[in-house]
Amino acid sequence: MGICVYLGLDNEKADTVKSGAIGDDTTMPSLDTALQAASLAEKRLREAIEAIPQGIVFLDEEDRYILWNERYAEIYEKSADLLKPGVRLADALRIGIERGDYPEATGQEEQWLSSRIAQLHQPGRRHEQRLSNGRCIMIEERRIEGGGTIGIRVDITDLKQKEETFRLLFELNPLPMLVYDQETGRVRAANEAAYALLGYGPGEMDSLPARALFPASLWQNASELLATDHSDANDCWQMLRRDGTCVDTAISTRLSGLEDHAGTIVSIFDVTERRRIEQRMAHMARHDELTGLANRAHCREHLRDLLDRAGSTETITFALVDLDHFKPVNDTYGHHFGDVVLTETATRMRELIPPDALLCRVGGDEFAVIFRRSSLTQAELVAKSIITTLSEPFFVQGHMIHIGATIGFASSPYDTREAETLMRYADLALYAAKGERRGTCRGFEAGMDAAAQEKNRLEKDLRAAVRQGSLEVHYQPIVDLQTGAVECYEALLRWNHPERGAVPPDVFVPLAEEMGLIDPIGRFVLGSACAEAMRWPAHVRVAVNVSPLQFRNGNLLSTVINALSTSGLAAERLELEITEAVLMEKGPRPAAIIRNLRAFGIGISLDDFGTGYSSLSYLLNYPFTKIKIDKSFILNLHQEASSRAVIRAVIGLGRSLGLTVTAEGIEHEIDRDYLREEGCTQGQGYLFGHAEPPLAIAAAQCRAA
Repeated sequence: MGICVYLGLDNEKADTVKSGAIGDDTTMPSLDTALQAASLAEKRLREAIEAIPQGIVFLDEEDRYILWNERYAEIYEKSADLLKPGVRLADALRIGIERGDYPEATGQEEQWLSSRIAQLHQPGRRHEQRLSNGRCIMIEERRIEGGGTIGIRVDITDLKQKEETFRLLFELNPLPMLVYDQETGRVRAANEAAYALLGYGPGEMDSLPARALFPASLWQNASELLATDHSDANDCWQMLRRDGTCVDTAISTRLSGLEDHAGTIVSIFDVTERRRIEQRMAHMARHDELTGLANRAHCREHLRDLLDRAGSTETITFALVDLDHFKPVNDTYGHHFGDVVLTETATRMRELIPPDALLCRVGGDEFAVIFRRSSLTQAELVAKSIITTLSEPFFVQGHMIHIGATIGFASSPYDTREAETLMRYADLALYAAKGERRGTCRGFEAGMDAAAQEKNRLEKDLRAAVRQGSLEVHYQPIVDLQTGAVECYEALLRWNHPERGAVPPDVFVPLAEEMGLIDPIGRFVLGSACAEAMRWPAHVRVAVNVSPLQFRNGNLLSTVINALSTSGLAAERLELEITEAVLMEKGPRPAAIIRNLRAFGIGISLDDFGTGYSSLSYLLNYPFTKIKIDKSFILNLHQEASSRAVIRAVIGLGRSLGLTVTAEGIEHEIDRDYLREEGCTQGQGYLFGHAEPPLAIAAAQCRAA
């Protein structure tokens, strides 16, 4: 059966035409023309269907094969031998089923074949067909005019694999996902992870209105989100679980044409834990880890905010609480004990401050309280209560620990309305309170700022003086009380300020220690004194005062050795004067340094003897060569019998221990005579000479010679 049948000519008539059996000769050319046209049409039809990338097949009204293209034969390669004109489709399918070409028919052969023929007779409806070679074919069949069927076969194997991959990625993805139908506003599908996250059971989200997944206040924005392509991990959306609780999420959307509707693939990232961590980190950034109190940054921010919003008459007080005697707790018991004390300190203070106040830890052992809606009197009462409660003992692992607190405060609008200035004023008040008496509280006074400004100017000038070499070393003689001969000069630092004049050492030396300048100043004094002593007679020594900070910094020994080696001075001609503050330092370092200095032959003198607490034990434990009686005893020599008793005891002690005893502050001959009679070895004071610059000392040496 050929194309003639398709054109409406049965085979018999066609054969008659071809053999010339028609009697009317006039019809022959017309028939030949028609046959040629039909052949040409068949050829063109074949060429056309071969050019089509899909498989094409023509069936007659009795479902018999008429025509098909090469692509069709390739698709049904295992049944290609059955493709012959006139063969019924049903017969070809039955043979193919027997061969196993259609795996979907296995076990239900007749049922499958009946269903397939029924689909053939319902043209216009698409359906899929699986082949034994693993291919998946989309079939669409249409009836043609005059009877018969044209069938289209599309190989959708790759598409189905992609769909299957997507399905697996969607359904088995640990990331919660759902498909949103933009037309209906409902959920078309959701995977197991989405069910688990949102608390729904299997199938319960099918056709669920998407608005049920968001709080009502967010739905308008959420609906816009679901209708767009969107991906921003920093956006946070609250979604509703089935039980009404909220979960923090980040949502990524991707528009996609799904089958016959506009849909959105929605990926949901559970950021609840991330948000919890972020909130924890934000809290840690604003709070002290040990005590849980607001930290310095939070304190400053809160104070600024309060002052910005405060009315013209609203009082805001900033108080600084500094713990007294806390450092020895860490030094003696360790930082663990210190942490316990700090935590207990925070607990005690929390119970005392008003509800509107903010308690902060702004430093190692420094706290702050920001009072709002509290009068100055109320703030001061709370401050005194804090001092009282922190004076009570702390019990840590069986140990009773005593600390205390000193407090300084400043208030707005009385002192200032600026946060930084208010904090600085409270610090000045605290500094003044500590300088006056620890365990007290003190408010800011205008004079404190002036004093602080003056101190700041003095610090700048001192730093410039050290940098420019403006400091000088003067020398005061120490004489033998028996002969009056100079045995030693004490090197004393002097600062002659171009505007202020002579600045007392008891003013600028503590300032230098506070500023961290004592090391360079100490090197300068030692170097200058050793170099100057080289110009004196060989029997005259030089005494240099040493700061406790020089011992603490650990550079003293190298500084002394360097000064001696640079100048060429013999170590026996150098004496270092130290106070009991050096000996009160914890640990073995001071003792080791002193013993090393003595090993070089350097003399060690204990200055201001009699004013400390443990002088006798120090004399027994350290290799001193000299003790100096403090001038306070000498000045009261003839007014107080107790002073004479102390002097006599010290001289006797020194004689017993083989130490040189030097009395400071001798201004009158009667004092000199008394000390000489008591057996004091050396004397120092204005009676013998003031501290003079090197040139004056050189002139005195020449006169003595």
